[in-house]
Amino acid sequence: MSDKLPDIIPLEPYYREMVWGGRRLQALYGKALPPAGAIGETFELSVYAERESTAAAGPCAGRSLRELVAAYGAELVGAGVWDRYGGRLPLLVKLIDAQQDLSIQVHPDDAYARLKGLDDAGKMEAWYVLHSENGRAAYGLQEGVGRSEFAAAVAEQRVPDVVRFFPVSRGDLVFLPPGTVHALCAGVVIYEVQQSSDLTFRIYDYDRPGLDGQPRELHIEQAMDVINFGAQMPAPVPHPQLEGDEVLVASEHFVLRGCGLASGAAELRAEGSFLAVTLIAGQALAGGCLLTAGATALVPAGRTCEIAQQGDEKLEYLVASVPI
Repeated sequence: MSDKLPDIIPLEPYYREMVWGGRRLQALYGKALPPAGAIGETFELSVYAERESTAAAGPCAGRSLRELVAAYGAELVGAGVWDRYGGRLPLLVKLIDAQQDLSIQVHPDDAYARLKGLDDAGKMEAWYVLHSENGRAAYGLQEGVGRSEFAAAVAEQRVPDVVRFFPVSRGDLVFLPPGTVHALCAGVVIYEVQQSSDLTFRIYDYDRPGLDGQPRELHIEQAMDVINFGAQMPAPVPHPQLEGDEVLVASEHFVLRGCGLASGAAELRAEGSFLAVTLIAGQALAGGCLLTAGATALVPAGRTCEIAQQGDEKLEYLVASVPI
C-alpha cells in the first residue's frame, strides 16, 4: 500500500439497537446515537460484517476498519497477529448499555466452533464496569450445580436460581472464558473486549419478545454442550482508580491494560500487535488527535505515539492488544 498509515486512527462506532438497550451512552459519553431506538451496543473497534467501525478523522477518515485491514494487512494489525489469525483483526471492542437484564447465555470456544463448522470463532471476553446503578452481573453457577441440576432448572424455567449474581460498581473487572454462564443486568454500562465473534447461546430470556415482536431463539442443546460445569468463577476484581499502567487481564486472545494519568503524558507503544485505546475518563491529545471519554482509537502495529492528559480531569484509558 502506497499511502502511509497514521500513527493513530480515531474510530466512529457502529450503533446496534437491542431490545434490552437504552440511551445512556449519549448521556454518559455524548455518543451521537441514532435519533430513536434502544441502543444496546456501540461497536467501537470492529471489522465484524455489517457492524464495522469507521475512521473518524485524519487521512483515513470515512474508511471502514474492515477496508483498512484489507488494504494494509499485517502493517496495521502486526505480522504475528496476521499470521496467527489467518489475516484477520481478531478483537472487537464495545460499549454496552444494559437498560434491562440481558439473556442468561454462554459462549463456545474456538475448538467447538471448528468442530461444528460455525462461521465465527469462539468468544472469550472481559468487562470493565463504567457505570452501575446498584447493578449486578451474573456469571458462573451456584456451588453444587452440575449438568443434571442445570438441565432440571432449564426445564422448570428457574435458571436464575442456579446462577451466581454479584453486585458490581464502577471499576469492577469481570473475565469470562468460554463456557461461563453469564448475563449483564439492568443498570450497568460496561466496556467489553472480546474475540471478534457473535456466537452466543441463549439459555433463558424471560419470555421476552425481540425487536420484531417474536420470542428470541434459545439454544439449549448447544449451551449444554459448551458450559464448563466444573468452573468456579471469582468475584469481580475492583479497579476503581487506574494509576500508571497495569495489566488487568492477560489471556490467550487478548491483554487488557488499565492506565491513569493525573497530568503529563505517556507513550502508546504498539509493538507486535495493534493497540485499541478507549478513554473512559477525561480528555487526551494522542498523535495530534483530541479524544474524549468514550472514544476509541487504533494505534497500528509498530507505531508509537504520545498520549497527553488535557484539562483538569484525570485521564483514564483502557488498552487492548493481542499477545504474540
